[in-house]
Amino acid sequence: MRGPTRAAKERSMEVVSGLRDRFLHWARPLHRKLRRQKVELFLRIVRDSSMEDTLLDVGGGPGIDGEFLGLYSSFSRVVAVNLDTQQFQVPTGIHVKKVKADGCDLPFESESFDWVFSNAVIEHVGNFKKQKQFADEIRRVAAKGYFVTTPNKFFPLEPHTFLPFYQFLPTRIQRRLAPYSPGYLKQYEEINLLSAKQMQELFPEARVMSVGLPVFGNSLVAWHLKSQNHNINAKGSAIGFPSACPSLRSSPENKIHVATKTCNKKRLEDAPHFGVLGVRINAVQVPDVVALMEQWIYDRGPCRSIAATSMNGIVEAQHDPSFKEILNATDLVVPDGMPLIWLGRRQGHRLSRRVYGPDLMLAFCEKTSGQGYRHFFYGGEREPDVPERLAEILKIRFPGTQVVGTYSRRLSSLTSEEDDEILAMISCAAPDVLWVGLGEPRQVRWMHEHKDRLRVPVIVGVGAAFDMLSGRRKQAPRWMREHGLEWSFRLLQEPRRLWRRYLVYGTQFIAYLALESLRLKNFQASGAQPPNRMSGKQVRT
Repeated sequence: MRGPTRAAKERSMEVVSGLRDRFLHWARPLHRKLRRQKVELFLRIVRDSSMEDTLLDVGGGPGIDGEFLGLYSSFSRVVAVNLDTQQFQVPTGIHVKKVKADGCDLPFESESFDWVFSNAVIEHVGNFKKQKQFADEIRRVAAKGYFVTTPNKFFPLEPHTFLPFYQFLPTRIQRRLAPYSPGYLKQYEEINLLSAKQMQELFPEARVMSVGLPVFGNSLVAWHLKSQNHNINAKGSAIGFPSACPSLRSSPENKIHVATKTCNKKRLEDAPHFGVLGVRINAVQVPDVVALMEQWIYDRGPCRSIAATSMNGIVEAQHDPSFKEILNATDLVVPDGMPLIWLGRRQGHRLSRRVYGPDLMLAFCEKTSGQGYRHFFYGGEREPDVPERLAEILKIRFPGTQVVGTYSRRLSSLTSEEDDEILAMISCAAPDVLWVGLGEPRQVRWMHEHKDRLRVPVIVGVGAAFDMLSGRRKQAPRWMREHGLEWSFRLLQEPRRLWRRYLVYGTQFIAYLALESLRLKNFQASGAQPPNRMSGKQVRT
């Protein structure tokens, strides 16, 4: 029995080997293209560097078809470090010194190379402790900057085996599957893929972004410039893919600075932002928004509006171009939804959490409770007493909070005269902050149409914050909110009202992103002007 079993196993391995060779031959051009994309991105980052600069390639080699030789030709001296003693040829005129060394213990002085490059090596060095040593060595020897790539742990297809979700399987199952995989891995090898969060932990000062295949980037890149004289700007698509590399709009120079109240003169247009299907989203977090609100209140300039938007608002902007123009005309559009946070991270922005409406309201009240700021609450259409209950809860929770007015009424039932009366009521109360809880897109339209008639420094649209904080609706657990699962919790609470938003709009959102990333449709904002603001008459939605 052993003979036939062994023979059958050998035949099956021959079949697997033949299929593997065919598959790899088919996948080779795509793999080469993705590698060249990373090389082009790195060369774009170092484009202002001198031709006399030196490069250390940790785990270096020419690549599948020499795609890294173009990288080597851009530097005066290149050292390729590898544990493998296999020699490789380089064309005449390209000088590459090969050194056998461990990337976790590089035999070089600190800052002995201008640039350090490493492509898809860190996942092979061992456990997270070894990966930390590897990262620290790269950071140590780089004088001007570094560029480190690794496969994205959460990309569905494991890149060494081409098996779906192989990286999440137990080791004993991986050992059995590896010899039969259609990928490059012919026998089991310990590979520890990293997530974006782990890469950020290994390279804390770096910008971490995903690149490669559309929608779900198959690779992560951690890059950092120690010199601040480099300015990297690229025109990006809605999810961060220009012709050859991802958008790198934001630089350390153009972050929002609102820590002091007297010296901030930067325009919002210079603040870090990213685009999602033609809608401009500001890459900010709750503390940034709170500080900016304080700045606007202190300046007492024209009325400013803040819209917390989510996947629902982005899809609505595709259905109604005028709403897209209104969103893009809003002073600050913040990401109130984990899909937007994920897309912002993909474009290199350090966004840890969404700007959740209830969190923003609580954070502002907590920080400013003793400063005498005046609040007005307008919203809560489904139950008239929601704004009053919210105001009482905030005054109890944050003593010193001044509430100068509340109002709740269905927009659809308002006449133009009643709308004028509401505006007069708000202006007479003279609030510092007007909180609007009418739901998206109505609250965004209302703010746009009325801001020029209100003597209020800041208007903030916070959507369901009125219902959540007043106790009318229960909030999803924090772990659900921070992992993009709040939609399921809210859908179970209000299925008749929210099924279209989450099931229909959610599906459309994913489809639009796929069309955008595949260059099948352009969702960039048109040149049309937003509709004129109304002088009294409320638009019914």
